Amino acid sequence: MKVVILRGGAAPLRPGRAAGPVGTAQRGVMALGDNQGRWVLVNMSPAVAHQLDSDRLLDGHLGLVDGGGVRALVLTDAQIDHVGGLLSLRNGAPIDLYATPAVFERLTTSMPVLPVLQHYCGVHWRVVPVAGDRQVASFQVDGLPTLEFTAVAMRMATPPHLSRGQQHQVGDGIALAVRDLASGQRVFCAPGLPQFGADEVDWMRQADCLLVDGPEPTAPPALSRRWLAQFAGLPARHKVMLGPAGALPEGGDWAGHGITLAHDGLAIEL
Repeated sequence: MKVVILRGGAAPLRPGRAAGPVGTAQRGVMALGDNQGRWVLVNMSPAVAHQLDSDRLLDGHLGLVDGGGVRALVLTDAQIDHVGGLLSLRNGAPIDLYATPAVFERLTTSMPVLPVLQHYCGVHWRVVPVAGDRQVASFQVDGLPTLEFTAVAMRMATPPHLSRGQQHQVGDGIALAVRDLASGQRVFCAPGLPQFGADEVDWMRQADCLLVDGPEPTAPPALSRRWLAQFAGLPARHKVMLGPAGALPEGGDWAGHGITLAHDGLAIEL
């Protein structure tokens, strides 16, 4: 199994603009592959959609950008940072979109991206059956028979674009546990998860690779230190923090804690 972090490529800055920290719109997007040139994308930002079409540095990953590009996506939520690039994929073959009923509802009502896409490339909704009393569900992605996906319901922040009065639903946000059936290696991916409790830690202890957000920059220092100690203490061989790092000590010895700070193009093979 292979994971590639995608953050939009090295787009040139306009004169007078300084490079700043990676914003949320550039986090939480990645590609998962089976090392045989077959891939699925997890979430999609506008910058990444452009990157997949133009960044020659991705040519080294067999099947990721050639042959018409990847048209299978799994959405972990309906946050605009994770779905804002869907319209950029309107040209090409239909999109196979793996999403929960709650996310599908958000993208047809509060932010009606999917009805627009139906007039262009078309969308095949592949239901991820996390809803109601069902907190965990396994599913397969077509074309990736050796990868087993499990969606785990997570309580995440409510997107600002939701209509006032809309209630949180089970399936509004999920984490992904992915197991390589050939090697037994496991990935746990939870972009947008602000903190983790006992249930999340149980899933994370089973993983060989962890991809999670860190605490927000406004988090109290004591909370950030507890997060760091908890994350560093997990047994995974690869512990990747998608961001942000602002709440943790600047210049900290991340490698010494066994933690990698995610960057564009970071590739992990399991």
